[in-house]
Amino acid sequence: MSATRLQSDTVHRTPRPRETFQRGLLGSVVLLLIIAGAELLFLEPGYFNSLALHPFWIVIVIAAMQNGVAVGAITSVVATLLVGLPERLIDESATVYAARAAVLPLQWFVVALIVGFYRQKEIEETDGLRAEVMRLEKISGSLAEEVERMDSMVAALESKAASGVAPEPATAPKEDLFHRALPELAALAGSYGADLPHSFEDAADALFDGPVALVVSAQGRGEFVIGTTPENEGDATTLAQLITKNLEGKKGRSHTILLKDLGGSQEGALRVARQKPKTDNDMTALVIFYAPDRESADAATARIEIIAELSRIAIERLSRELEAPESQQADTWDRE
Repeated sequence: MSATRLQSDTVHRTPRPRETFQRGLLGSVVLLLIIAGAELLFLEPGYFNSLALHPFWIVIVIAAMQNGVAVGAITSVVATLLVGLPERLIDESATVYAARAAVLPLQWFVVALIVGFYRQKEIEETDGLRAEVMRLEKISGSLAEEVERMDSMVAALESKAASGVAPEPATAPKEDLFHRALPELAALAGSYGADLPHSFEDAADALFDGPVALVVSAQGRGEFVIGTTPENEGDATTLAQLITKNLEGKKGRSHTILLKDLGGSQEGALRVARQKPKTDNDMTALVIFYAPDRESADAATARIEIIAELSRIAIERLSRELEAPESQQADTWDRE
């Protein structure tokens, strides 16, 4: 766990986008002030304006290349204020004077935009990779904690076996259930778009003794349902919409909902886990377990959260498939 903790500390020390913006802007303004102050102290006022290349060019280009379009554009505005207006020539018209005074600031601003937009794309990609690294480190931390927990459990079982004490029957069936379902759970986490329905149903059959459905919604592509639902429960997509309304304002990874609370007359309860995969297709997912009563639904909490998390991993992989060329996207979605 020490390696995982070290990685987490490194991520926490990484500057946030807002902090990066503030530092970049502050550094650029300080450099502009130093250059302007050096001109006033050691040179004649307006000396830099007589040069072929004003020193502010260097600061503006560096600001845009390092920090993107926002810092570059603001730096060009600050540079314009520090430079001030040039002297007006004799018999020079107001229009010509305004055009001459605007040439250099306009050049700064345009160059800052061009260089900044080019750099901004790289910054966004880097931020996305950093966010993905943080997510993967959280997952690795959770897996490390799970490995430690399982090591502790194995050590306790070995100790009990050595001392002749039988393992507790209350926890053995649950651990045995997850152990037997590991192949199906691993297949679900590693499944691709075409394999997702089959792998989800196999994992649901291994973990649950009742119907389980996965309702996935994608912006602009509607909804699709995989898994199984009771025959008397009606349309799963409509039920998912009612569940979403019922969960508004509620926190937590999963919830138990009575069918009567959704406006139905049937007896029974639902254990629901909702996920918001990080995709470009704005996908949402609900994993629904149909139970005969509240007690059975509450007892399925750990199982529903595990299968929902693994489904999220598979959905994010499906989303990347949907980002392929349009013909492949349609084919992938139709196969579902």
